[in-house]
Amino acid sequence: MRRVFLGALLLLLPVAFPGVLRAQDIACDPGDLEVRAVTFKGNQHFESAELASVIVTSPSSFARRHLHLPIGARRCLDTLELSRDAVRIRLYYRLRGYYKTAVKTSVQPAGTGAVAVGFGITEGPPVMIASLSVTGLDSVTDRDRLLHELDHFRHDHIFTKIELQAVLDTVREELHDSGYPYAAAPLASSEVDPKTDRAQLEYQYFEQFRGQPMPIPKRIAHVGRIEFEVAPGGDSAKIDTSTVRRLLSFKVGDVFRSKDLVRSERDLYQLETYSHVDVALAPDSAQPNDSLLTVLVRLNETKMRSLGVGAGWATLDCIRTQARLTDRDFFGGARRLELNGRLSHLALCPQNVRDDSISNRLNYYVSGTIRLRGLIGPHTLPSFTIFSERTSEYRAYVRETLIGGAAEVSRDLAPRDLRPGLPLSLSYRVEYGRTTASPAVFCQLFNRCALNDIERLQQNGSLHVFGVSLLRDRTDQILDPSNGNQLHIDLRSGTTSLDTANGTRFSRTAIEGSAYKTLGSSTFAVRLQLAAVLDGFTTAGATAYVPPEERLYAGGPNSVRGYNLNLLGPVVYIVDSYRADTAIDGSPTQFHPSDTAHVRQYSPTGGNTLIVANAEWRIRLPSLGGRVQLATFVDAGQLWNRPQQSFSFSDLRVTPGVGVRVRSPIGPLRVDVAYNGYASTTGSAYYVGSDNVLRCVSPGNTLQSGIVEPGDTCEPTYTPSSSNSLFSKLTFNFSIGQAF
Repeated sequence: MRRVFLGALLLLLPVAFPGVLRAQDIACDPGDLEVRAVTFKGNQHFESAELASVIVTSPSSFARRHLHLPIGARRCLDTLELSRDAVRIRLYYRLRGYYKTAVKTSVQPAGTGAVAVGFGITEGPPVMIASLSVTGLDSVTDRDRLLHELDHFRHDHIFTKIELQAVLDTVREELHDSGYPYAAAPLASSEVDPKTDRAQLEYQYFEQFRGQPMPIPKRIAHVGRIEFEVAPGGDSAKIDTSTVRRLLSFKVGDVFRSKDLVRSERDLYQLETYSHVDVALAPDSAQPNDSLLTVLVRLNETKMRSLGVGAGWATLDCIRTQARLTDRDFFGGARRLELNGRLSHLALCPQNVRDDSISNRLNYYVSGTIRLRGLIGPHTLPSFTIFSERTSEYRAYVRETLIGGAAEVSRDLAPRDLRPGLPLSLSYRVEYGRTTASPAVFCQLFNRCALNDIERLQQNGSLHVFGVSLLRDRTDQILDPSNGNQLHIDLRSGTTSLDTANGTRFSRTAIEGSAYKTLGSSTFAVRLQLAAVLDGFTTAGATAYVPPEERLYAGGPNSVRGYNLNLLGPVVYIVDSYRADTAIDGSPTQFHPSDTAHVRQYSPTGGNTLIVANAEWRIRLPSLGGRVQLATFVDAGQLWNRPQQSFSFSDLRVTPGVGVRVRSPIGPLRVDVAYNGYASTTGSAYYVGSDNVLRCVSPGNTLQSGIVEPGDTCEPTYTPSSSNSLFSKLTFNFSIGQAF
């Protein structure tokens, strides 16, 4: 009997959980027939990819079948598994309401030592629900709400057991979260008339207490007492139980909810002060008719302090290192202190970085942060940070913050969920420092071209930024999502004292949405980003001074991958030579790039309006344990400045590409290659001579002697020459983590 049960379980596994056996290889022995193709015919209600994820028989790898290369898995025909596959497909249909489905298999020659397997399917009529009754919930006050999801199953709905069971399980979970901790899975009774293909369904809910079934009572259980068992990591417990009590998602007198117990476990684990956390009903804490329950919290403490050190190398950061010292019970009360340090540009910088006056100096960041978990409530986390840093954007700007501070309060607006569902963050950041950039960047980006204005902008000044961020995350994983969706809204408003005596106000709005769907071994992912930097609280694009780090940038491994980092959008060029068109009297009047001019430096200036869209198709290879993904993608986007520039959809830059991802503990290791068939970005051209005078040399400019006076514009009419070879149009990106 046990063997029969195990055999049925093995058959049902891939049917109830498609894809469980998809990675299983059919081993090939000498003389076995290789499977070159698997096809389905007659399946109208379910895609072939769905049915392929149910069965074990599968073809050899693409490289073996089509390229005749010994790469990937070689799979052969197993006649026993083939007959079982027919049963698996029938079970798949039956669980979805098709009781009379018939499946026939066929095996046809497909070359020397190879076959093509076919499944002929006759689906038959579906079984419809004639009546559905639910009993046992008459004593529950919100019975109608609990059973609302079952309403559309009551009238001529296909008898889909999997969908129906999911709703019934949801009702039981709702009972557990409504003060009925002992609610059990309902007793099911179904009768299907094979002549009419109609089903009569009955479900009865009940409580199960110590193995004995009982009717669901009218009483609602509450938390009557909370007990603690703490195993200290040292000589004695370090965190007082009164602190732990404040961090729980429930308190004495609350209605008992299972979600509160699970959420409390997660919150306590996030403290990183416990190696084990268990929040559950205390054994023997209640009798069948008791309405007050005892919850037992078991804790095993671990080390309260830790030190982490890391080092690495990156193209633009060179040798970099970082360290973090953490005290998870700073002066008691589960206060968390983090001391962070980071250095980059230490050594081994590429030649282009060493030649860039912006990026050839040491970058650093030091900070101290204290997080007061439980001060306001279990789901509200205030934190305070003080920091100092120097950071540079390659060929763009350097931001030096002598001293800065930040305060943030984050709260999950959906505290009943088992994972963070709607975290809201309010932040305030103040900095005292300066931004250094080339005169061309200041002139083109901020319309400040006079040397005395540029000198003032590069002096120390204050920056104040207030921000609001809301994240709705419904994805299944953090590092590598495959199903679900995510929405992120970020609003920021700030002032800077550098540009005018009264300061300049700007606002920044960004919305990002992404969605993921997995079918079989394929994952489809899409993302849309919209952002704007506004003049104060208006809808007009910001034209006054906005610190470069608050502007928008596009291009790079997590944006439009056909462009290098930040190089999609406005760019200014510094050329190494120019020519002068002289007037009749011989005096120079206009300057233009010479015929042999080369770009000595280019700087992405950012913009105030952004749109980026990405679509990606990821295919997980069954070989190598499913650790490797192939991807094909299309990125589109544009970055511009309003009101100087207008936008039309013809301005979008579309760059397709392919990539490889390799799964690792820190996230997918990613290599992408994108094709960019567009000419070099057109921008403003400048020449800086030995006299340190900034001259506009854009073709067609009419500025006297190339001098840009306040109110003048150096038109973006210069396009650097570029190669027409295929390789020059490819952009390579190396990164950790998915693009989005």
